[in-house]
Amino acid sequence: VSLRYQFDAQPVLYELNFSISSGEKIGVVGRTGAGKSSLIAALFRTAPLEGKILIDGIDTQTISLQELRSRLCLIPQDPVVFRGTLRENLDPFEERSDSDIYTVLKQLELILV
Repeated sequence: VSLRYQFDAQPVLYELNFSISSGEKIGVVGRTGAGKSSLIAALFRTAPLEGKILIDGIDTQTISLQELRSRLCLIPQDPVVFRGTLRENLDPFEERSDSDIYTVLKQLELILV
């Protein structure tokens, strides 16, 4: 994947190529100007790119932005205070039961029984 913010500008990401295995979690770190934000822009399709990004074998250009962005997660370096209840923030689309959320919080040791 290559990404440039303006059509006639030099790419800020140039021929980036890597694979992440299923179930693997990664962190993106680096100095200022290393391309962290540009990588996020490519993943979330906020800037045009050259090449393909495949997730589970699906080209991200072939699915809707809503579908793509609802399935990606970005955890910022600086903590953020969200509006609403904890429950609303943990399940903003109301797709899980209270029991499901409780089970996950327990597994993560964020609540003790």
